[in-house]
Amino acid sequence: MLENPVVLTVLDFIHQMATIAWIGGMVFNLLAVMPTVSKVLEPALAGKFMGALMKRVRVIVYVSLLVLFVTGIPMKIASEYYVAIINFDTAWETASFVKHVLVAILALVALYSFELLSPKVGRLAAKGPSAELVSLRKRQQKLAAVSFLLGIAIVFISVMMKYL
Repeated sequence: MLENPVVLTVLDFIHQMATIAWIGGMVFNLLAVMPTVSKVLEPALAGKFMGALMKRVRVIVYVSLLVLFVTGIPMKIASEYYVAIINFDTAWETASFVKHVLVAILALVALYSFELLSPKVGRLAAKGPSAELVSLRKRQQKLAAVSFLLGIAIVFISVMMKYL
C-alpha cells in the first residue's frame, strides 16, 4: 500500500494542504490581518475581533496538526531515504529531524498561545486598558513573529529535503 503512487500522492496532497492551512494562515495573519485590524479598529473592538478570529484559526491549526501527523508518518516510512525515527547518518534524515523538532516547537507555541495567552488577554481586555494588557499583546505579537519564522524555516527545510 505504501508503494502505491496514488496513495502516496493523496497523502502528500493532504499533507501539503494542511501545511498551507497552518503556515499560510500564520503568514496571512501576521502580514495582513494584524496590521490592518490595529489600523482600522479601536483597541476594544480589535481585541474582540481577534478573539473571535483566533477561535476559528485554532480549529484550523489543531486539525492541520492532526492531519500532518496522520499523513506524515506513512509518507516518511514510504520514503526511500527513511532509515529510522531518529537517525543522523544522512543529510535527509538530519534535515527531517530538525524539521520535526521545529514543528513540535511551533505546535507548543500554538498551544500556549491558544490555550493560555489568548484567554488571559481576552479577560484583561474586557476590563479595559492596562499595562499588563499591553505587555501581553506585545508577547502575542512576538510569538506571532516567532511562529512566522518557524513556519518559514519548516517550509524551507521541506523543500530542501527534496534535493538532498
